[in-house]
Amino acid sequence: MQLSPCQAILVIADISGFTKFMKLHAITTSHAKQIIVALLESLVDASSSPLELAELEGDAAFFYAPLSDQNGGEQQTIDGVKNQVLNFFQAFYRKVYELSGATVCVCEACSCVENLRLKVVMHAGEVEFEQIRSFTKLFGLDVIVVHRLLKNSVRSKEYVMMTDSFYRQLGDFYALKPEKRREEFEGIGKLETVVFYPSNELIGIADIRSAAPAPTLFKKFANWGRMSRRSFLDLTGIRKLGGNFQNLPAKEKTATNFSE
Repeated sequence: MQLSPCQAILVIADISGFTKFMKLHAITTSHAKQIIVALLESLVDASSSPLELAELEGDAAFFYAPLSDQNGGEQQTIDGVKNQVLNFFQAFYRKVYELSGATVCVCEACSCVENLRLKVVMHAGEVEFEQIRSFTKLFGLDVIVVHRLLKNSVRSKEYVMMTDSFYRQLGDFYALKPEKRREEFEGIGKLETVVFYPSNELIGIADIRSAAPAPTLFKKFANWGRMSRRSFLDLTGIRKLGGNFQNLPAKEKTATNFSE
């Protein structure tokens, strides 16, 4: 069943360093997958209206927010999405510090959790919807554009990038200085983009780190045992890793909700 096209804000929250994080050693890779799943869960759980989850894409979560020009709804949606972006960074780092302090495992994945970073790309345009069984898929040129934004020349591992056209709608991003760039994207051509680098102060890193729970040694060993059990089930093929994504619609949870 095809749904009516609409204008929407498109947002992808992508975990930087994922490729290096997934090492070849089997146990390390299994732990890395568990960590990435936990971080993706934190992003999904941090999302709320007006954003809706469109899809989980390996190391990224793809969201959209339909735009409405009735009763000032468009500006409310834009402001709501801007707030959500900051929520993503805060939720991401809360989970990073929770995970890094909650295990006694010394594998490369568990030892390097704090090296992971988050980048967010944003665009607005027309999207089309296609209902495939219980899932709603987004299609259209603007969906391709927002995904292409991830393939840019920005050297930093952490930033917010948006198309200039969406920046003009947004107007401001937490009073951060905009870095204007012209990027060439495969199949799209040159696009004017704007990049922001959220500061530790804006995200509240110091407060998040100090508020991170300090589990007991018993709890750390319990967490390590839980990860080892999941690794065994995953590596033997008994049960594949996944996550419990609370913000998915109920009818979609069975497709992405994997047990321990």
